[in-house]
Amino acid sequence: MYQFANVARRGRLGGQVPLERVETRSEVLPAPQAPARGAIAGEWPRLLAVDLAAVTAVAVVAGAGWLTVLVTAVLVATALGAAGLYRARLQFAVLDDLPRAAVAVAAVVPLAMWLGVSWAGLAAPVAYPLAWPVAVLAGVVAGRTAGYRLLRWRRRRVAGEPTIVVGSGDVALRLAEVLTLDRTYGLAPVGLVGAPPLTEPALPAPLLGPVGYLEEIVDRYRPRSLVFAFPGPPDGDLVGMLRRCRRRGVTVFLVPRLYELPVARTGAELVGGIPLLRLRPDPAHLRRWAVKRAMDIAGALFGLIVLAPVLAACALAVRFESRRNGVVFKQERVGRDGKPFTIMKFRSLTPATNRESQVRWNIDTDSRIGPVGKFLRVSSLDELPQLVNVLRGDMSLVGPRPERPFFVEQFQRAYGGYADRHRVPAGITGWAQIHGLRGDTSIEERVRFDNYYIENWSLGLDIKIMLRTVGSMLSIHRV
Repeated sequence: MYQFANVARRGRLGGQVPLERVETRSEVLPAPQAPARGAIAGEWPRLLAVDLAAVTAVAVVAGAGWLTVLVTAVLVATALGAAGLYRARLQFAVLDDLPRAAVAVAAVVPLAMWLGVSWAGLAAPVAYPLAWPVAVLAGVVAGRTAGYRLLRWRRRRVAGEPTIVVGSGDVALRLAEVLTLDRTYGLAPVGLVGAPPLTEPALPAPLLGPVGYLEEIVDRYRPRSLVFAFPGPPDGDLVGMLRRCRRRGVTVFLVPRLYELPVARTGAELVGGIPLLRLRPDPAHLRRWAVKRAMDIAGALFGLIVLAPVLAACALAVRFESRRNGVVFKQERVGRDGKPFTIMKFRSLTPATNRESQVRWNIDTDSRIGPVGKFLRVSSLDELPQLVNVLRGDMSLVGPRPERPFFVEQFQRAYGGYADRHRVPAGITGWAQIHGLRGDTSIEERVRFDNYYIENWSLGLDIKIMLRTVGSMLSIHRV
């Protein structure tokens, strides 16, 4: 039995932790209502409003026309967004933003000129060519200086994002104390997850349970953020757990190993001198994930229309070779979230029994495959009917290849991270396939490549994979 002790103690930094009752439980209770959104939520619209107001004020004072004011404000806000200045952050610093803001404003000038915006007739001294972007940048900096003060003031008075610190060592305790005492970070620790400290130090937050119960604890307390601070178990044991927490929409911060070295601070946010790396959200939680689905629909429709003659020729050839057997071979596969679906392929072989098609791993050397079937498999033309699966929403153009339930059950037991492949829809082609991992190849390597694709997914990566796939089908070798 694990003791959950929530006691009133004074933290090492002198912060008083509220008194809570002592609880002893052998399991985690059911999840309560989700907490209200904290201070960080909704900050980017406020920053956007500040930037628009600052640019508009500069343009109006300079005597610009309403069209120039509107176009300039929109372009500057768009450029600042592209520079990442509306991203969620734990701390605000105008000097840290200055290089990105300067590049963003400088990029707006030629773009505005290309759109036909004229600054002729502006009041001096901004009428000079270089003075206008300098004035806009000064307005943005002044606006953000005031805006950041207001956001810090708001964070001190609004409840922070409920946060669980995973770990119970010195680093975890330090982070929990700093976040509790300094509300301007916007994170409010609700507890620690880890083994009880051996020396029984004063805890800055309640100890909620061991790391093995993390998912249940997350379901109960519904935090919006997790901070991983060396919780103890091997990293490989935490990867799957962390991925599942991200799928719940939780923001994850990591304390990098050897964080004392300067290389670990790149792209990190400092909390009490300790760098935190913010992990990307789960791909399905990204706004551009909807664009992937739109690309799938457009690509599948385009492929079915343009490749209609090829599809017809393949169907006729299969009909000639398979005689009375169906042209399209259907088989159950496992897709997103482990849900089964029926995949479609041009028939290259007719199995003796349905059981054979479910449990036989590879048929490339099967003597029953005729010349047409061999050609379709080597050229990957047998995969073309899966464009219909893409339109139905069963699959995507790009993603991990789906497998049969019989093998999924085996591979999940044998290979760590195999089930994590099912976080996204299965694909006709994928990162593993363009690296030669298809057919009778290493499952362990496929798992590694597929999970790399999911963690690093982008629309650009999808386009690259599709181009490489087409090149492979046309026997165009990468230089």
